[in-house]
Amino acid sequence: MRVIWRVLPVLLFFSGCVQLDAETALSVPDSVHVAQALTQRRSYRIEASTQMVGFSLMINGIELQITDGSEPFTSQISINDWMISGNNDVAITISWPDRVPFSPDTSSASFRLFANNTLLREFKWPVSEIQDTANAYPHTFTETIRADYFPRVLLGRAERVISSAGVLPREDQTEIADLAEQLRTALREKDMEKINELLMTKYTDLAAARSVSPSSVRNEANNTFRELMEKENYAIFFNGRNSFFSVVDDRAVRLGQGRIGFPEPALIITYRENRTTVRWVMELYFAKINGTWVIIR
Repeated sequence: MRVIWRVLPVLLFFSGCVQLDAETALSVPDSVHVAQALTQRRSYRIEASTQMVGFSLMINGIELQITDGSEPFTSQISINDWMISGNNDVAITISWPDRVPFSPDTSSASFRLFANNTLLREFKWPVSEIQDTANAYPHTFTETIRADYFPRVLLGRAERVISSAGVLPREDQTEIADLAEQLRTALREKDMEKINELLMTKYTDLAAARSVSPSSVRNEANNTFRELMEKENYAIFFNGRNSFFSVVDDRAVRLGQGRIGFPEPALIITYRENRTTVRWVMELYFAKINGTWVIIR
């Protein structure tokens, strides 16, 4: 993920792999089963379990999970939202928590990559490919998932508008900035109709990636927004030093401050609860579909 341009002033708001072996890769169905494969739900997930080890998980350049290793971590992490038909790159980087001595004997880590209930690959501690010494970390596992029969989500067909020099044309910056401003205004005014209009591409594309209906994704989002809007001192902010970042092989642009390992989302909603200020955040990703910029994720 590389920064491509400092965002326009209009958005300066307040701050608040190793290739799978042939026998383990997803097989390509023969012609008799193609129609069935196209409608079959494909659920991709990573089951992670770590003890005294920090890690980050990236799928196609999107950072889905970061832990610092200060607490044990066990979870199933869905990666469908950022999958596309064809090759998908998975990267898991493990590292030692700050100020913790190198201690592989007291640490553990396991990452299991599944397609539906089929185990594609497992990474376990200790790392057999490297010598267990402190200077060998951070260490990154990489894997390429071939998913030819994943739904044809719009994300995979987005235009690549970013040049090889990492430049996003100014007119594209302006369009993205305008979309973000429209969303901020709609959230401030609690205009659910406009919010749904701006997020409709996101709803429909996420629905395709998850093999569910767009209405279920929209209803879930609407329930979340309405709950937030009812909170005491509900307020909308955008991060104060927004930048554009290229992601998913230049298919999308993330709006928000930060760098890999330390992301700071663009959209921030704050409210009061039990005398405490609570901070709710949402990443904003944009893509150009059929010549028009939309919020894609």
